[in-house]
Formats: sequence, structure tokens, C-alpha cells
Amino acid sequence: MKHLFFALLAFITINSFSQTKISTDKPFIDVSGLADTLVVPNKIWINVLLSEKDSKGKKSVEDLENEMILKLKEIGINTEKDVSVNDMSSNFKNYIFKQNDIFKSKSYFILVKNASETAKVFIGLEKIGISNVRIDKIEHTDERKIKLLINGKAILNAKKTAESFTKPLNQKVGTALQITNNESISPSRAMMNEVVVVGYGKSKSSNDNNIEPSVEFEKIKISSFVQVRFLIE
Repeated sequence: MKHLFFALLAFITINSFSQTKISTDKPFIDVSGLADTLVVPNKIWINVLLSEKDSKGKKSVEDLENEMILKLKEIGINTEKDVSVNDMSSNFKNYIFKQNDIFKSKSYFILVKNASETAKVFIGLEKIGISNVRIDKIEHTDERKIKLLINGKAILNAKKTAESFTKPLNQKVGTALQITNNESISPSRAMMNEVVVVGYGKSKSSNDNNIEPSVEFEKIKISSFVQVRFLIE
């Protein structure tokens, strides 16, 4: 058994060495390729914290919740589908102590699809005295599909770079020996301190009485960076 194990180990070592030797004996070129695109986010998570402290104990969390739900329905939010409690396990466990009083709080997530809905939620909740509202994260629903398309463009850009070096030498770019994709954290899953709002206010239509809130997000950059080793023929 020991002889068999040694023979197998020797075979693996020699085979690995021969593969490495073949790849390094032939001329090759290492290049990188980059591609990116900008998209408008279409999934925005808004975090809302309801606290009895904000109303100085005049309203319970349940009262604030009912007012919030009514306002969200009024501005067109599907409260059954797009409103959820943040961290069910800790619901009502967050207390704020002030002298002998205990103020309960409760956190929610509201999912909206665009900047217009985001502004309506912010302004609508502000009107009923709920101001502890922030954007938690933003995404794009087709981010993975877009990423796959961007990967292809990054590879083609890498090949073009390799060709710019080999063409003056009357040589050609051959088979790709190795491709490395440097996957990075997508900015579309950024937290609030990385979300850039480039406009916020109210836009007037032709009818001055019809004033709608407006907000504009900076576009999300989806990018792909690859490193490729090509054979030179």
C-alpha cells in the first residue's frame, strides 16, 4: 500500500510539473480587460423606525404603525407585499429609557421601485410626524444578467489589448490559457453612507396645484475586471 501511495504521488507530481512546463514553454501574454455600465436602481429599501419617544409618549407604537400604513396605502404602496418588520426576533425589544418611562420602538422595511416612490414615502411620512426614515440599500433586479453581459465585454477588451501588442510583431493571439475574474462587492448593495442622492424636492406640473415630490439617485455602476493569459501564435 505504501509503494502504491508513493507511485500515485509521484505520478501526480510529474503530471503537474509537465502541465506547468507545457504552459510556460510556449510564448504567452498577460493582459487585463475592464467593462462597465450605469443603470438606474429599481429596488430601494427604506428603513423606518417608529418610536414612542418621538411623540413624547403621546402615541403608542401601534398607533404610529396604523398611521404609517394608512399613509403608505394613500400614496400607492402595497403594504401587504412591500412592507415588512425589520428583525422579527427583536421586535419590541428595543427600549429607550427616560427617567421612569419606557418607550417602545419598532423598525420596518419599505420596498419601492423608483426615485419618485422614494420621495413620496419620505414626504408622506414626514407629514404625519414620522421623520426617522433612511435609505438602507439599493439594487437593480437584472444585476446578475447585466453582469454576465459585462463579463463578455471585459474578455473582448482584454483580447483587443493583447492584439494591440501582437499585431505589430505579425503574431496572433491564440487560446486563452487562464481567465481570472476579480469579483468585487457591487456598489448597488451599498449601505446608506454610499448611496448618493443627487436631487430632492418637489416638481411642479403644468397645474401649480398638482405638486409631486421628486428625487433622483446617482446611477449604479456594474463592472467587470478580468485578467487573461493568451497564447501567442
